[in-house]
Formats: sequence, structure tokens, C-alpha cells
Amino acid sequence: MRNNSKILFIMGNGPSLGEIMNDKERLQILKNNHTFGLNAAYRAYDKYDFYPTYFGCFDYVVNKSHKDAFEELVLSNNPIEQFFFIGSGRGQQQLYKQEVYNHHKFKQFRFNHVTIKDYNGISNSFEEYYNPGSSGANAVQIGILLGYKKIVLLGCDCNYVEKIDGVEHYDENKKNRIVLTKDIDHNPNYWFNEYQQKGDKFNIPNSDQLQMGSWNNIYKYCPSDVEIINCSMNSKIPFFVKKEFDLL
Repeated sequence: MRNNSKILFIMGNGPSLGEIMNDKERLQILKNNHTFGLNAAYRAYDKYDFYPTYFGCFDYVVNKSHKDAFEELVLSNNPIEQFFFIGSGRGQQQLYKQEVYNHHKFKQFRFNHVTIKDYNGISNSFEEYYNPGSSGANAVQIGILLGYKKIVLLGCDCNYVEKIDGVEHYDENKKNRIVLTKDIDHNPNYWFNEYQQKGDKFNIPNSDQLQMGSWNNIYKYCPSDVEIINCSMNSKIPFFVKKEFDLL
């Protein structure tokens, strides 16, 4: 169990996170607390001399697309304490090679995919772990499971541009799956432009249903002794108290 007297910062990758990461004093606050990084943000960690306490990915497509990079991250010498990767829909965490799967930092858990409307409560354990929806929502649920009582959302803007230049569908059976066909100079959805790169595969954000539905799940079932604060002033998530980062 972590020291829950500290704040857990959930680092969504929306544009507003750049206001924190590009300010030395604010970034130092993150370094002094516990943090949860997500998805392709690892591409910026060396540049910022920053690694989160925890790192995870809860999207089957992104797990497969970044498999090699995630494996290297687990096996490399960095200060991340624990990794949470769900793997693929069919193979689950066995997507990763055994050296990674059995690594002491790799959290083995049973990920149960449920639809947004079928989720009915914060998971009680990693043995029966139920998906509340988006990556950010999963990170909050894990924070609750680890015993944190104050959780702060950063970069959870939920104001995605659903279709950006340079993407195309790659799976005729699943129309939400897209691939980036070229590097782009400005990515409106993320806090640094290189977050997505040519060849990356991912899902259409589906903000109104998946993203909002998942945050509603966390709001609806959050334990009464856990405080969730949203520090993105332009976030479209309506469920949590908003507070300026500098006023925490």
C-alpha cells in the first residue's frame, strides 16, 4: 500500500498538461509527489528528466501498437515503480514476453472488459478488476485500489478533435480503429506534438460516449472518503470540483 498522505496526480495527456510540464516549479511538484503516466507519454520523459511513479495503458490497440516500447520501458533502468498494461483483447497480458510479464515491476492482474453501462462499482481487487472505461478513469480506479485519498486530474481535458489530418481506418470490421499515416507538426489533442507518430495505431476518442461515460462511472462510484480534483480549467468533464494547480 502506498503512502496515501501524498497526492496522486493522474497525468492525462491533453494539451493543458503542457502548462505543468513546461513550468519548472510545477514540474518539481510532480516530482515530489506520486504520479500516474499513461499511453505514449513515455516519449517525452527523458526530455523532461521526469518519470512517473506508475505507468499504464488500458487500451488494447495502444498496447499492441506500443508493445516493443512498453517492454523496453519495463526492462530499462528507470524509477517507475509499477506498470499496469492490460495487453491484448485475446492474449491479455500474455501479449508481453515472459521476461516482462514476470518482472517485479509488472503488475499481473485480471482485466475484465465491460461496457460503460455495465460497469457497476469500483473494483475491489486486481484479481477481479473491472474496466470503468478510459485510460484516465482506469488510472483513478487503480489509485483508489492503492489507497490514495486525494487524486488530482491533470491534462484530462476531454476536448478531443475526433478526426485529425493524416489518419485513416485500418480495420474494416472495427471502424473506430485508425492509424497515423504521417508525422504532423501540430497535434491538437496532446500536450506535445510528437505524442503520436507515423505508424501509431489507436482508437477514435469517442469523447461523448466513451470518455464522458467513463468519468461518470468514476464520479458515480467513487468512495466517499476519496477526493477527486480536476486541475484542467478548460476540461469538459463536469463531474469533479475544479481547482487551479497553484492553489492545491
